[in-house]
Amino acid sequence: MTKYTKEIKLAIYHEWVDDHRRGTYLRRKYGMGRGEIRYLVDLIQKHGEDILDRPQQKYTADFKLAAIDRVLLGGEALSQVSLDLGLTNTGILANWLRSFKENGYTVIT
Repeated sequence: MTKYTKEIKLAIYHEWVDDHRRGTYLRRKYGMGRGEIRYLVDLIQKHGEDILDRPQQKYTADFKLAAIDRVLLGGEALSQVSLDLGLTNTGILANWLRSFKENGYTVIT
């Protein structure tokens, strides 16, 4: 996802929730994909607006492995695991999975 400011993310969220704006309108206005918008809305609804104030996180190998296991062994959807863990986008976990497979099923920190 392109880097958007907190203010833009909140604007998208409030247009979705308060003004009932959807899909095409928000995609065109902000240049963000439908899935990204939906994930952002779900993330804020689940974790609150403060989730946007978190500094960039450094995750431990154990944390990454637990997330990867939920997807590969538990059969959970990548987007659901990302959302549950409060990751700012699904690409983070997707990158962990790719790296895990490329590195012989070893987590790289």
